Amino acid sequence: MPADINKLISCLSTMKKTYVEDPVAAVRGSTFIYHLHKYCVDELANAVGRSKIQIIELSQMSKALGKPHYPKIPIEPTKYQLMQEVTLFGSHKNKDEDIALVHFANGPQIAIGVRSQMSSVGKNIENYYEGIIGECISLHDRFPMASLGYVYLLPKNPIKPGLNEDIDLDRAESLFRKITNRVDWHGPSDRYEHFAFIKVDFTTDPPTLLDTCDELSISSFFDKLVTTHNDRNLFNQL
Repeated sequence: MPADINKLISCLSTMKKTYVEDPVAAVRGSTFIYHLHKYCVDELANAVGRSKIQIIELSQMSKALGKPHYPKIPIEPTKYQLMQEVTLFGSHKNKDEDIALVHFANGPQIAIGVRSQMSSVGKNIENYYEGIIGECISLHDRFPMASLGYVYLLPKNPIKPGLNEDIDLDRAESLFRKITNRVDWHGPSDRYEHFAFIKVDFTTDPPTLLDTCDELSISSFFDKLVTTHNDRNLFNQL
């Protein structure tokens, strides 16, 4: 089923409130982006089917400094584990993946990265863009059949007091379209299976979700990840 857009608008309202209260703490403490993480976990769980998965909350994950992150609770081997910030061993370096659906014996089946930029977009987006391509290559090299997704949120304008910036959402969209739609698991490793671009006008109340191209729509993003997984795993459908 399509993603719940009304629930996303509610999530964006909470994100706005968190950010406005203390922009620095919201970003550095990750409280801002964790609201979007939670939304993505819920939507992926709905797309897969909750009876098939064991949701492991972020509070149930070990996060020892410098060591792999893993569940602190027993896993249910008859289900897939849906986790946040689980450490995946990429081909070049470890990656604490924001969201991952993992089979206990066969590794990550679906993995989703999540990022937002609320200011200095023009100055930093190219570096972030290069970084997320590197993550994609590293994970695809090690897990070529996994369905990798990415969710990227940008505001129409900064809402941090004192900041004025023209954010080129059209340019960002054109960049993201170049690294999505990896249909064949033999295909290029520098493309995500599916990419979602969330454009938001945070100056309205509630925030306004702006249109993006169908290819990068959050509405179909989670269903497409599950469909791609199932196309590659004919005998192990989600």
